[in-house]
Amino acid sequence: MKILVLGATGSTGKLVLEAAIREGFQVNCLVRKVEKVSKHAQVSIFEGNPNHPDDLVKAMEGCEAIISVLNISRKSDFPWAKLRTPTTYLSDVMRKVIPLVEAKGIR
Repeated sequence: MKILVLGATGSTGKLVLEAAIREGFQVNCLVRKVEKVSKHAQVSIFEGNPNHPDDLVKAMEGCEAIISVLNISRKSDFPWAKLRTPTTYLSDVMRKVIPLVEAKGIR
């Protein structure tokens, strides 16, 4: 099975990616910075932004499921640090993901 992981470079995303590899999945990752994902034979890395439909379409190619562990990004690990992403980032991305997965029959 091939899955797309959104948010693979974050704390939780790295754990999800490791588990997917361990379970034998082929994994596509859509990331802003390719160098943040370790190369692995089971992993295809796509550089882009999940808020851009064209980037999502490329990364979804051949996938049967999507796992999103996206989160808003802060300028530091301090819980009240200023945001790097808009407060609506997650809902903005899902508004783009949902019609694409429905059209492609992805879970």
